[in-house]
Amino acid sequence: MVPLFLLAAAAAVSAPVGVADPDIPGMVTALEYSPEARAAGRSTAATIEIRVDPTGRPQDCKVVSALGDAHLARDVCKIASSKRYNPARLRDGTPAFAVVTTLVRLYVPGPATQDIAAARLQPVAEVKVVQLRGNAASEDVTLVTTVDPSGKVIECGPKLEEQRSLAEAICTHTDLFHPAIVKDENGKPMPYIAESLVRAWATKN
Repeated sequence: MVPLFLLAAAAAVSAPVGVADPDIPGMVTALEYSPEARAAGRSTAATIEIRVDPTGRPQDCKVVSALGDAHLARDVCKIASSKRYNPARLRDGTPAFAVVTTLVRLYVPGPATQDIAAARLQPVAEVKVVQLRGNAASEDVTLVTTVDPSGKVIECGPKLEEQRSLAEAICTHTDLFHPAIVKDENGKPMPYIAESLVRAWATKN
């Protein structure tokens, strides 16, 4: 089972030359980067959206964007969809659907793949705040939101506790988010948990 909302680093894996560098540990491993793709120099940085049902079974996965080999990006979705995940849970502990957008990088290290190695998940929205910690110019915040069956954000908070103050300020602007309506296998709209990356910019340093 792969934790969807896990902060711990992935364990080191002994594998042939080639790197699997997922934002969610365990979603794709270096051993799942096929020898054929590595030998051919096929690399990708794939942003995928995966939907996981309350039992931890992937319901759907799509490639949102990809840098590099598009076929390999689709393979990333196939790998992610073949696994089981720890279910997301509502505040009362009830298992819920989860919608997570994340980035997976598969590449052979070298000059030709520097852009893929450097790729990072892009924010879904940007906001301006008066000041950030350490007088930083910008800061990325991962928000965890609960969305009701009608597509309305009803809860919003930080994934990382140390970003709580900034997250709470951003969460007052739920108009930034445009959540989808998620349906179960019978077509019934369901509440769900989502992760969203937002970039905050300081208006003064």
